[in-house]
Amino acid sequence: MLDTPEAVVEALRENHDRPHGLQRTVTAEELVEAAEVFDEPDTLVTALLELMTAYEFTGEQRKSPVVFARLLKLWDTAPKSFSQWEAHQVFWRFKWVTTSLLQVPEMPLDTVRGWIDTMRKRYEDAGHGMQPVAAMRHHVAAHTGTGVEDAYDLWATRPRTELSDCEACETRHHAWHRVAAGDDAGALDVWRPVLEGEQSCSEEPQMSQARALLPLLRLGRTDEARSHHLTGYRRVRGGTGTQHEVGLHLEFCALSRNEGRGLEVLAENRPLFEATGAPLDRLGFLTGVEVLLARLVEDGHVKTPVAGPPGRNWTAGELLGHVRAEADRLAAAFDARNGTTAVGDRRRERLARRPVVVLMVVPVGSWSVEHGG
Repeated sequence: MLDTPEAVVEALRENHDRPHGLQRTVTAEELVEAAEVFDEPDTLVTALLELMTAYEFTGEQRKSPVVFARLLKLWDTAPKSFSQWEAHQVFWRFKWVTTSLLQVPEMPLDTVRGWIDTMRKRYEDAGHGMQPVAAMRHHVAAHTGTGVEDAYDLWATRPRTELSDCEACETRHHAWHRVAAGDDAGALDVWRPVLEGEQSCSEEPQMSQARALLPLLRLGRTDEARSHHLTGYRRVRGGTGTQHEVGLHLEFCALSRNEGRGLEVLAENRPLFEATGAPLDRLGFLTGVEVLLARLVEDGHVKTPVAGPPGRNWTAGELLGHVRAEADRLAAAFDARNGTTAVGDRRRERLARRPVVVLMVVPVGSWSVEHGG
């Protein structure tokens, strides 16, 4: 029975130990409802933070801002209900909300920027440094493709604060800025502490391993690419909160002419076709799927059976058309929201890439492609 604050808190502890997924998220929602009946909001604060965590790490960014709005109202009306750690989390999770709002094309860009202005004001009033605010403005600039260099400089030149992203995550953003500028070698130099295990967190190195695959292939560092694919993929496989990274691994399989391996990865991640809570990450996943399927169809394997959205059987040609239509729609929605072509341009750039190298990643059990030559 969840009829006391102590019982709910104990249930929250048990739920926190579960792996991220549907069961943990549904339970977190139920525990928020259980905590709402108590006179004091202390337990509700803890439950809302747990629910926001569940949404953040299971690709349900559409729902996260609503939860944080409730937390912020409690912070304003009952600040003594927050422990020291929970108070820190209020300011930390302003960043989560910004990136969540960017994920949803229906959310106007003015709203996203207005939220960052609110974050800046809250940080100023609390005496916190502005580097995390500058980081959020850089994320918006990188997403929209406008004012990127200025926004990057304003972030990169500010000193880190206790509310800055961890060093591993910041390293990822610094490195990706180099990749976007066409400097693969420079990016990998920046990435070295993460890729070699000197810096890590709950999201790293797996997010960087996925992003480093293409630069490694382009520089001919194939042994490193193979290693990061094999180890990094295991950490993101099947995760609704890591669908973009799965898409990058699918792209890697296509660009290294490991289509058979790619089909196995696709089959293992079939449930991700039903993950719609983070549209920008979904676009990344669908584009990776499209890169793989386009290679198959171009090589004459249009009728090959492939794993697609549950409920029916798919061939490579059928799934390619289905995925392309949805990904085109999503990219157009983001570009319309942003008033730029940056999201669509990045998608078109991925689709235009040709195989870089023929690289045997792992033996494939039952499916193979003859490449000739």
